[in-house]
Amino acid sequence: MPTGFTSVDVLREGDPQGNRMALRLKSSAGQQIHALGIPQDWPSRTGPTWCYVFENEAITLIDPGAHGSFSELEDCLNFVGYSVRDIDRVVVTHGHSDHDGSIAQLMETSDSALWAHQMYAALINYNPWEVQDRGASPIHAAMNRVVSGNMDGRSSSYAARNRRYVDSRKGLTVDHEVDHGDKVGDVEFIYAPGHSPDEICLTLGNVVFTGDHVLPEITPHPTTRAGYSDHVAREIPAKFSDPSKSYGLKRYMTSLKTVLDLGESYAVLPAHRLFNRGRFNFVSVRRAAEVIDHHDRRLAQIIQRIDDRPTGLEDMTRGIFERRKLIGGNLFMALSEIVAHVELLEDLGDVEFTDDSMIRHTGSMEFRQFCDGLVN
Repeated sequence: MPTGFTSVDVLREGDPQGNRMALRLKSSAGQQIHALGIPQDWPSRTGPTWCYVFENEAITLIDPGAHGSFSELEDCLNFVGYSVRDIDRVVVTHGHSDHDGSIAQLMETSDSALWAHQMYAALINYNPWEVQDRGASPIHAAMNRVVSGNMDGRSSSYAARNRRYVDSRKGLTVDHEVDHGDKVGDVEFIYAPGHSPDEICLTLGNVVFTGDHVLPEITPHPTTRAGYSDHVAREIPAKFSDPSKSYGLKRYMTSLKTVLDLGESYAVLPAHRLFNRGRFNFVSVRRAAEVIDHHDRRLAQIIQRIDDRPTGLEDMTRGIFERRKLIGGNLFMALSEIVAHVELLEDLGDVEFTDDSMIRHTGSMEFRQFCDGLVN
């Protein structure tokens, strides 16, 4: 039996990735939780979005799933004995389409109250791609040049899907805005940005629902530093007006420490990879330390590649990632991951991004102390 649970009952089998699987979990603290593997609306290596349903003063659902998957959510809920109309409270962990894409249909179909972080409420009417001023820093300008020189923009299928998602959220209102430390019944909210500026985790007894913040098998993609577009900046709550409080790898890694500090008795229920390749992936919050270690190794890779030989952003990216991971839209994801790491190294004084768009090692290795301080 996995740590943190006294029983794991498979109510319905899914495919090897867990699509359409339904589980009934009982935590060591006595809570009953249903876990539902809701298929995404497009082929994704992350597998289904795992949604969770439990009773805590009211029937609560965490993350309704991707745009276009609402019928799958209805089917899974019905299978475990709930109707969409039974849901009193839906909590969105963060505003990515595989997590809240079905939120509009859920709100139309039920009397659920929408709960999400204050940043989610501020950004709900915007396309995620318009939130940041992506030309605000030299390294972002360099990244944009690389992307424009290697790609014909985002794929048309992605653009169309993203447009439908963005349009579906416009006009929605968050009924209850939460922030770090807020509580409702036995649930406590943790603000854990860095993968997304609005990400929250939730604790229930000895379980923490981590959304995309902590995942088994894979490491969530970090955001880069941000500069808000002028029209968006006016909507950001004053306490989050400094983008460094919500964006960037440094913020993500400090958020990981917040979850890690809960203690190893806490079991993780993630939004992806709970089940994959025909097996379960139950982990504790110790997984957050493994994610920190991954970023420590990536920072060391970058330093090693530029030691005594300044390197351009594209060459750095192509030197670290396998060729198959740089095809199409993956190139942007790989570039932005490298940018996130270079930005952290800049903050720590280990590298500088020069006027001729080269990454240069300053000779210091402060990232070692930073990473060690998060896990020790």
